[in-house]
Amino acid sequence: MPEPNELKKQKIIDQLTWDDSVNANNIQVKVSDNTALLQGSVPNYATKIAAASDAYLVAGINKVENNLKVEYPISSYLPSDEEIIENVVNTLKWQSHVSTANLKVDSNGGIVTLFGTTETLWGKNKAEEIVNGIHGVLGVVNKLEVELSRTVIDLEIEKDIQKAFERSAIIDEDKIHVDVNKGTVHLTGVVSNFPIKKEAIDIATYTKGVINVIGDITIE
Repeated sequence: MPEPNELKKQKIIDQLTWDDSVNANNIQVKVSDNTALLQGSVPNYATKIAAASDAYLVAGINKVENNLKVEYPISSYLPSDEEIIENVVNTLKWQSHVSTANLKVDSNGGIVTLFGTTETLWGKNKAEEIVNGIHGVLGVVNKLEVELSRTVIDLEIEKDIQKAFERSAIIDEDKIHVDVNKGTVHLTGVVSNFPIKKEAIDIATYTKGVINVIGDITIE
C-alpha cells in the first residue's frame, strides 16, 4: 500500500535535515502522489542540486520539481560574470581527471554556459558538477560535446553495461533493457525506486565509448 503524502513529506524533510551539506532552514516541501515540490531558498546552487538528490532518495518519490531559489547571504561578495568566467576556466583546467578541449565559458547573470569538447560522457557531467559549486554560479547550461579518442563498437558497449549490471548489488539486469546506437545508450524497463534507476544510468555513463545516455526507465 502506498505511503500517505504527509509521511513522504516528513521523510524528505528528515533527509534534508540529516544532510549536513544542505541548509534546510528555508526549504519548504510539498508532496503530491509521487512528486515532490521544493520551494524556498538556499545559499548556493550546489545546495539546490543536493536538495533535489536528497528528495529523490525517499521511497515513492519519482519526480522532483526543484523551485528553490539561490539567495546568497547579503554579506557575501558576489563576483561579476567576468570573474565567474575566469574562475570556471581556471578551476576546470586544474582538474586533471576532467579533460576539456577548446573550452569556452559564458556567464549571464550567474548562469554559466559551457562550450567545447570532452573525451568522455562522465567527464562532461563531472565538469558540470564542479561548476555547480563555484561561488556566484546560479545555474549551468552544459553544451560540452563528447568526442571520443577511440570509437567503441556498440555491441561491446552493450556487453560491458550488461556485465556491470550483473555485478551490481541492487540491479536486476533482467528488468532493464539496453540498446546502443552509435554510442548513445537507451535504457528502458521498470524498477522499484529511483536509486536503482540512478545506478543504471551511472553505470551506462561511466562505460567506455558512451557519448550519451537516455534513461527511459519507469519507476513502479
